[in-house]
Amino acid sequence: MPTSRGPPVAGAEQRRYAPGRARREQLLYVAHELFAANGFGAVSLRTIAARAGISHASVLRYFDSKDELLMALLHRWEAVNAAWADDRFTPGSDEWMVGLARRNATQDGYVSLFAGLIGAATATEHPAHDHLRRRYRSVREYHRRVGHAGDAARVVAAWDGLQVISLYRDDVDIPGELADYFSRTRGSTARSALDIAESAVAPAAKPEVDRTGYAAGRAKRARIVAAAMELFAQRGFAATSLSEIADKVGTAKSTILHHFGSKEKLLEAVLTRRDELPCDDETAALPPRAFFRKMIEHARSADARPGLIELYTVLSCEATAADHPAHEYFARRFDLTIRDHVAAFERLRASGELAPGRDPEHEGLWFVALWDGLQVQWLFDPDSIDIAAELRAHLEGLLADPPRG
Repeated sequence: MPTSRGPPVAGAEQRRYAPGRARREQLLYVAHELFAANGFGAVSLRTIAARAGISHASVLRYFDSKDELLMALLHRWEAVNAAWADDRFTPGSDEWMVGLARRNATQDGYVSLFAGLIGAATATEHPAHDHLRRRYRSVREYHRRVGHAGDAARVVAAWDGLQVISLYRDDVDIPGELADYFSRTRGSTARSALDIAESAVAPAAKPEVDRTGYAAGRAKRARIVAAAMELFAQRGFAATSLSEIADKVGTAKSTILHHFGSKEKLLEAVLTRRDELPCDDETAALPPRAFFRKMIEHARSADARPGLIELYTVLSCEATAADHPAHEYFARRFDLTIRDHVAAFERLRASGELAPGRDPEHEGLWFVALWDGLQVQWLFDPDSIDIAAELRAHLEGLLADPPRG
């Protein structure tokens, strides 16, 4: 007859489950590393298992799918980050955001993984799409509740944009830029949070018109580029195969290789086509107010170019990896775009139209980051975000005499 031994001892129970918890943590760590380097779409559970040194079947004991693993990683990030920041600052305060930005910048792989994720997850079928859409809504609502309704979407957007740009430019100080913004707009002392941390380019060439081949060949190339644009916008470059593009066009993979030679060359053609669509060679030379009016017009007309925002956002986030075939393209593009915006703000300052205390270098970088971040939020929640209106509202806070129209 068995005898009762009472409830298990807590220490023994912890030891019993310790190996499982350790293995789960290892898988999360490996997934973080691989997702940051290659993007979520290009990594399989088998790849994660091989890196962890276990079988695919063993991974399935801890996570039913790659989607579940990603969501576990997301929830873990958010909980750890919030706990760290809440322990040091008033939750949601300017100091809280600057301190958290400082901590994120010190975490290996965090910024690259987050940047790639927000681009890829704009696709509605991505496993993190609904989670991030709710997260952006809740963050904006929280800022409104604590009294920052006017720039709730803009602060989050600029922060996201700065994280992406920092992976192309070494001179971007994300927490410093946030602290400067808060000090100018709110008289905040958030710069003090910079002392608290977890211990732990040449202009792009003008696109050339494609004159190669006969008319039928040019038409075929155009259809291939259009299909690639659509699929790259939906899934990113790495997760889209030439076979999928061929199927969409109704041709063979060998035909694509005949016209472009490689997937990387096709990507170059897609990016060239993307730059041709909104092309306006005279924009940078416009007077500063006209320059910014043109920028807002571009933002307002973006929805008339189906897939263009998706293509840009997905690829600019995915190409943050230094070995991505589009990395140098976006690095040059950011250099040129930021330079043009800094020059426009310098002209505003020279004419006395820029608000006192505003730094053209900061404002040029911030404006580009803001625009890119707003596009991300718009892709998750187009009914809640008006990109042109947010850009205009930001500019009105910078100019003594806000532009009309």
